[in-house]
Amino acid sequence: MAKKPLAAGFTGDVTEETGVAARTKSAIHHVKDEAGMVAAHAVDHPAATGSAVAVVGLLGLAIGYMLGVSSASRDRRWYR
Repeated sequence: MAKKPLAAGFTGDVTEETGVAARTKSAIHHVKDEAGMVAAHAVDHPAATGSAVAVVGLLGLAIGYMLGVSSASRDRRWYR
């Protein structure tokens, strides 16, 4: 993770929050940090990002095609 400056002026005892709300806040904080890092990486490496998007798109297209072909009727007649 990226190092962040400690800008706290509080010198008292800090009690650790527990429970679902604290864990949710922590998870949201981590997701936002990771999304920011991914966005920064995408800006730094546009060719790699474009390639990754193209590969994922082609994989999605191939999987969709396979699912469509497998669910098609086995009847070989072109008329009904």
